[in-house]
Amino acid sequence: MGPLSFLDIMPSARHMFCALALVFIVAGCTKKAHENVDLRTRIAAARTSQYCHSNACFSPHILVIENGYFVTVFTGDRPQHTAVSAETLGEYLVALPMSAWPAGPIVGITPSDDVIDSQAIQKNLDQAQRVCRSLGLDVQFRPGG
Repeated sequence: MGPLSFLDIMPSARHMFCALALVFIVAGCTKKAHENVDLRTRIAAARTSQYCHSNACFSPHILVIENGYFVTVFTGDRPQHTAVSAETLGEYLVALPMSAWPAGPIVGITPSDDVIDSQAIQKNLDQAQRVCRSLGLDVQFRPGG
């Protein structure tokens, strides 16, 4: 067997290039949607106060429960409730339409007062506050009652 020719090396180089491209694509796809998103700037640029109507001017509210969250968004004067997992809260908030933020980049967070596992509530509460602040949102904490 003699020295390798250019044509012998090309297929392995092509395979190496394809493998590297696949690694970069997979790495890009695993990035969470809410990372590096400044939701505050997007909300401010959208001039969301135009969506305030009469007495219905509420930004989203997060009710912290043991296995995630119930997020309430007001469309007009009607509340819409959605169950959201702890893992997808940031993605959910980023995906909301700008009309969901009529009071600006503010989110209310309340822990449930119907509790069996208080440690799960505290963990989810801490995570919700961290996620919201990382998106540039002002957190208004409201104790359960």
